[in-house]
Amino acid sequence: MLLMSGLVGAILAGRVSADPGQGIHYGQWTFNPYVDVSATYDSNVKQSGSGGNGDVFGDATLGLRAGCSLYDFEFKGLGFLSARKYSDNTDSDFGAGGEFLRGKYGDRDQVEIEVDQTFRRTTDIDRYGSEAAVGGVSPDSVLDVSARSRRDINQVGISAGKNVTDKLQLDAGYRFDDINYDQAALADLRNHVGQIEAAYKVTDKSAGLLMAKAAIQENRSSDDSANYVAARLGLKTEGTDKLVFKGSAGFQRYSPPDGDSETGFNFDLIASWIATEKLGFEAGGRNGSQMSSLYANNGTDYQIYWLGATCRINPTITTTLSGAYRIDNYMNPVPSENGPVDRKDKGFAARLRADYQAPAKFLQLYAEAAYEDSSSNVNGYDDVRIALGTILVY
Repeated sequence: MLLMSGLVGAILAGRVSADPGQGIHYGQWTFNPYVDVSATYDSNVKQSGSGGNGDVFGDATLGLRAGCSLYDFEFKGLGFLSARKYSDNTDSDFGAGGEFLRGKYGDRDQVEIEVDQTFRRTTDIDRYGSEAAVGGVSPDSVLDVSARSRRDINQVGISAGKNVTDKLQLDAGYRFDDINYDQAALADLRNHVGQIEAAYKVTDKSAGLLMAKAAIQENRSSDDSANYVAARLGLKTEGTDKLVFKGSAGFQRYSPPDGDSETGFNFDLIASWIATEKLGFEAGGRNGSQMSSLYANNGTDYQIYWLGATCRINPTITTTLSGAYRIDNYMNPVPSENGPVDRKDKGFAARLRADYQAPAKFLQLYAEAAYEDSSSNVNGYDDVRIALGTILVY
């Protein structure tokens, strides 16, 4: 509503300049309405371990991006509505929608404050999760076992950063995550996370890191909660353009609602490298512990790794290749047909995409192929998707 109100207000004021593909401009504001339409073949609509349930579906999304940049204030916003229709599996049709708002004020020589808020209602993979990503990873991970369930995602975050001296930087933040599932069998989860990080410049190109993190994880279905703390030491690059690295390692402690606390190794790594003007790479990995939405009074120790490459073949064609690997170890035995078992899930996903920018700036075409494999000693599946689509941007 905020984005639409801003657009309507700009139009009524009569001071609007617009050009297809370049957006609608009003003072310091830029509005970009867009439409994304695609057709996809899915080899395993129901994520069945036996497969054999292929179908074709169409996705249509209507959205609006907005941005404003002033001397000491920046704002970005997104609102979208989408619908999916299957050719045969019409019981799987669904609608989705949401919004994302982010504002930044001040500068680090004084205090820089950033606030973000998002609500998304979705089924299947959360395509807009990266808009609310922390460290390049969506809180609603693509390989999570419940990532294709219908859910409402509410997230709010606030952070502050300051350059205390020429060498010392301090950053602190708080994040609230609330995920409500449509299925009664899945537990709704709520997280409160606080983090503080200090960086001390040791050379012209590097800084040492000290990070502390604490979280309260709540199972809203059973009113149980778990506590999580982590502390890490690390290193990051400073003032570099082609190679950016930030990595830290240390310990974590997870205290479940019932049972003994667990202490283990904790790490968080992310790196990007611009090899040439046309070729770039990024990679990362992290681990942690979290409550399970599948089983009451249970949690998982997880690890996530990802790798991506972007190649700009020419000014009009860009290709991207990405992959992710996730491991989930459940802390307590889970029920199965053969009695309690120690559950372990492994997931792998890969995506190849090509984007074409037409001479008409408002028109983009894309093709995408994706593969996902989930293996588990309880259940598993594999899935292939091939999509063709077009994006119209004003």
